[in-house]
Amino acid sequence: MLKNTFLLLGFLLILSSNSIAQSISGRVVDKNTKETLPGAYVFIKSEFNETIASTFTDGNGVFSFKKPTINTFNIEVTFVGYTKFTKKIERLENNNLGDIEISEDGELLETFEIKAQILTGEVKGDTVAFNANAFKTRPQANADELIRKMPGVVMRGGTIEVQGEVVGRVLVDGEPFFGDNPAMAMANLPVEIIDKIEFLDQRSDQAVLTGFDDGNTIKTINIITKKEVKSGMFGRLSGGYGTDNNYIGSGALNFFNGTRRTTVLGLTNNINQQNFSSDDLSGAFGEEGGQAGGGGRGGNPLQTWERPGITVTNALGVNFSDKFDEGKAKFTGSYFFNDNRNTLNRISSRTYILPSDSLQLYDQETNNISNSRRHRLDMRLDYDITDRHAIIWRPRFNYQERDYINTTVAQNLFDRQNPINEIVNTTSGSSNWFSFDNDFTYRYKFAKPGRVLSTSATTRLNSSDRESRLTSVNRDFSTNQIDSLIQNTIFNSNNFNYRVRFDYNEPISEKSQLRLQYSIGNDIGRTEQDVRQREAESMNFQLDSTLSNTFENTYLQQRSGIGYRFNNEKFRIFTSVDYEVSNLDSDRIFPGFENTQRTFKNIIPRAVINFNASEKTNIRLDYRTRTDAPSIRQLQEVIDNRNPIQIFSGNADLVQEYEHRLFARLRKIDTESSRSFFMFVSGSTRNNYLGNSTLVAARDTLIDGEVLLRQGGQFNKPVNLDGYWDARTYMSFGFPLSALKSNINISTRVNYSNRPGLINDQLNINKNFAVGPGVGISSNISERVDFNLSTEGSFNTIRSSIQTSLNNNFYTQNTRLDLYWQFLGGLFISSNMNHMVFQGLGDGFDRTIMLMNADIGYRFGAKEQLEAKLTIFDLLNQNTAISRDVTDVFIQDQRTNVLTRFVMLSVTYNLRSFGGKNRAE
Repeated sequence: MLKNTFLLLGFLLILSSNSIAQSISGRVVDKNTKETLPGAYVFIKSEFNETIASTFTDGNGVFSFKKPTINTFNIEVTFVGYTKFTKKIERLENNNLGDIEISEDGELLETFEIKAQILTGEVKGDTVAFNANAFKTRPQANADELIRKMPGVVMRGGTIEVQGEVVGRVLVDGEPFFGDNPAMAMANLPVEIIDKIEFLDQRSDQAVLTGFDDGNTIKTINIITKKEVKSGMFGRLSGGYGTDNNYIGSGALNFFNGTRRTTVLGLTNNINQQNFSSDDLSGAFGEEGGQAGGGGRGGNPLQTWERPGITVTNALGVNFSDKFDEGKAKFTGSYFFNDNRNTLNRISSRTYILPSDSLQLYDQETNNISNSRRHRLDMRLDYDITDRHAIIWRPRFNYQERDYINTTVAQNLFDRQNPINEIVNTTSGSSNWFSFDNDFTYRYKFAKPGRVLSTSATTRLNSSDRESRLTSVNRDFSTNQIDSLIQNTIFNSNNFNYRVRFDYNEPISEKSQLRLQYSIGNDIGRTEQDVRQREAESMNFQLDSTLSNTFENTYLQQRSGIGYRFNNEKFRIFTSVDYEVSNLDSDRIFPGFENTQRTFKNIIPRAVINFNASEKTNIRLDYRTRTDAPSIRQLQEVIDNRNPIQIFSGNADLVQEYEHRLFARLRKIDTESSRSFFMFVSGSTRNNYLGNSTLVAARDTLIDGEVLLRQGGQFNKPVNLDGYWDARTYMSFGFPLSALKSNINISTRVNYSNRPGLINDQLNINKNFAVGPGVGISSNISERVDFNLSTEGSFNTIRSSIQTSLNNNFYTQNTRLDLYWQFLGGLFISSNMNHMVFQGLGDGFDRTIMLMNADIGYRFGAKEQLEAKLTIFDLLNQNTAISRDVTDVFIQDQRTNVLTRFVMLSVTYNLRSFGGKNRAE
């Protein structure tokens, strides 16, 4: 498959050598005087208002673009002091647009000075755009500090949320920047180069190539840079050393030369900063507040996971992008290397929800030391070979190796005074993991406008190996009996997945299209687990056939369907109906052969409606269904006893899950008053929900007649259950507060989940309700005085259907203040404070915590590019990390080790060099 992909790519590249690049051009002039306007911004945008390309006029007011591959697009021109010009282009026949005349803004024609509030932003379809100049930040700030001030934007660790939706991609002038790592991209763009920031729902590659909006989007930030910084060099070099031998060194250099952009990053530290970020020393803080919910499929797959505990990190990164072949081809690529040493100390307290008034508690203390090294390579090529042929090729490579040693002390208890048993585990081992993903999309446009044929091929290859040794000692308090176990495990897993898809689009009117689609894919996996236990009073190891396993699985899925799209100035509608057939074929090869085959047939409907109610308001409705097959691990009926009092096994009887999800969103921005309102509501139900069945042993029990589970131990396996549903809503209202020269944002979240689970074969329904009001104030005073104040609470209720004594209410609140004040030239002080409240979590977890960092420093030079500062971390010595996890069968509280108080002296140099030869050009 890979070979054929390269051959096809080579053929298309040869074909492109005979193609002739086409471009469109024009000139921007003053409507009254007819004088040309050098330096005017010119944008090409899709009919969905996505920025496809941007440039600015030269000294003669002339601009030029490569001709877009789509038939319908918008030309937008902006220039300071002039009204915005927008024109819709349909089926462009003449590549020269001639003179574009724009008029001076009437409000600026007066000879006297007018002081007015800068317009905050605007809504255009799915895109919300904010003017960077409407938000004041401290000197040398980066893009992530800017977007924190914008309505509805929340940053949680390495995740960026916009109006409650997680951001998955960052573009700069419409081009990818740092692949799918938004936090890294935002941390390496200084505010002074930014003109506008757009929040948009970017279409899938298939939709971009074909022009057929299929409703699949990814939340994206597009940063529009100022015209004078299209070429130059900028970045930051920083180093610091403190008490307890704490240190950090980091560097980020960006080289922009028109379309060619190169970024080089470096990082080394022992203060828990695991990724490149804007604040080199922020990693000293622990988790910001508790969390409720848990279970389910949370998390952002597009972000690098940060390990809890304390981590020593060495990292290197390179990002490159450029256009070639007269702008028809765009290439982006990035490489990152991380070397981490992590130390984790965690205390967990878990309460099981039993079908009686009795309690079952589980306490665990974990100490883990691990070393890991990871390489990531990500590339993307967009190539418009001719007006009719285009491709997108995206290969990605990951390799990681890890070695570790883990010690766990755990107890099962009837209550706090009566333990049942105790286990002490020591596990050491090593593992490596490899993956190669390859996506290729090809599009052919027929002579008839709107008639398009496209195909895409996707492959995923994953391989992992693990070797480990377990030494376990188990004590039974009722009999005072002690058991021991020593076992060696070798585990290997290989998985290959491919998917091929064909789409044919046919116009049926000027504003509507029909799509026929067919796809086929297969997920092929094999796992082998070899477990050997040491014989009693012997040094010999014997194969344990109960714990060993060889398993093969294929999941072949075919889908065909029809879709319809309608689009005008007010409405964009997409609807489709697909028929899906999935065949599951599983073979247990060892111990003993057993085959399982199942066929699933489903109707998969989809409907998306976008309604532009006005220039200020956009509404989106999205209904979708999907199926989810059980993983190969969930299907294997082999026991995992790495924790002998908490063992796990798969379930060969699992069937696929079927989900219905409905999403509705409203956006509104009044540019005159700078008021904004965002709201969304979503909910889902799942048939055959992939939940859990937990057996809490009332006495010593043999699992599968072979593995002993001591009294109080838990045996877990996945099962299909009905009755799962969830709902959530988010609202945000932002407006300027003139008296404080600030912007205020008021928001609230409401979440509800109804999660079924089996406990000792009895159905339990956990109902979890959470309300999270919040308010934030961000200053707009000046670059010398900057503050951000926010608070967010979370009221949570938990209700269990089989044991009302475990009904629980708890409350968490996180209040944060960031303050910066520069005075007496370059002298400044700054501080960030987190006040966290935890109530209702139980003894040892209920507390109030104040985390505070304080800085005093000085900025040197006329441009204040050199900075020296002294920082005290965790000034009050109260740092801690607490979280709550609620699942279908238990409620768990955790406390994890974090860094505590230390002092550090650091020096930072901010490099800013724009213009020169490139600026003159």
